[in-house]
Amino acid sequence: MTGGANGRERFVAFGVFVALAALWQGLSLIYTAEAQPGEPMIAGWQVLFTRTLLSLSDYWQGGLGVPSVADGAERSYLAAALSVISHLLYTLARLVTGLVLGGGVGFLLALAVSWSRWSRSLVEAPVQFLRALPLLAMVPLFQLWFGATFLGQSLFAAYGVGVLVFAGTVNAVRNVPQIYIDHARSLGASRGQVYRTVILPAILPAMRSVALLCLGAGWGAVLGAEYLGAQSGLGYVIVYAQQFAFLDRMFLISLVFILCTSASYWVVQRLFARWLVWAPASARE
Repeated sequence: MTGGANGRERFVAFGVFVALAALWQGLSLIYTAEAQPGEPMIAGWQVLFTRTLLSLSDYWQGGLGVPSVADGAERSYLAAALSVISHLLYTLARLVTGLVLGGGVGFLLALAVSWSRWSRSLVEAPVQFLRALPLLAMVPLFQLWFGATFLGQSLFAAYGVGVLVFAGTVNAVRNVPQIYIDHARSLGASRGQVYRTVILPAILPAMRSVALLCLGAGWGAVLGAEYLGAQSGLGYVIVYAQQFAFLDRMFLISLVFILCTSASYWVVQRLFARWLVWAPASARE
């Protein structure tokens, strides 16, 4: 029964995607306005995967035996593919760095809140203040502090991820039933053992939702950081295309972004499903 239900859900989801794609294609045929001569406001799929895809070779800087358009070479699908891959790798590097730094720091600070009254008074108020700051409003500040550098962009992503990890972890720890902790202590467990054998396993199901939420925030924070001064990454390509009203390029890169984000969600979900084999099925799905 479960397999049949999952199959129907996937079929419906696939049908929704097909309907959206058909709707987009229909709009491209109905609404034929152009942002500038030769650049449609809504590009059909036949344009996106031919002319638009080929135009992404403009962002390839050369190498691997494939010359760049800036050096006089003609556009090619190979250069376009290398361009997308190279800029995606730059974005992924910033994302992973931000997730590791922000996630690690936010997680440790959240555990410190429940470790003792002293650590809670030292940590909670400053981090809660940082949570209240608008994320996008911090982009110019990070740019001024660190410049348009890999470090600054990664730290901005770490900031966006860290405050969410902190809030989610604090809430997850507070929801651990007190009877679990009391039982461990009655058996002689030290504070460190309580965290290792009771609290950390107990918050793992809740951390699945926190991880997915922070992953989406991390992608958004990285793109936001790349909008200001970055010379590489998917955000750089979108900003450059926006300057010349290349809406078809912006939409195609947005599709790349959506696919990569969805793939990262799938990877995280599979990892948590493996780590939560001992938990009820509802916590693994």
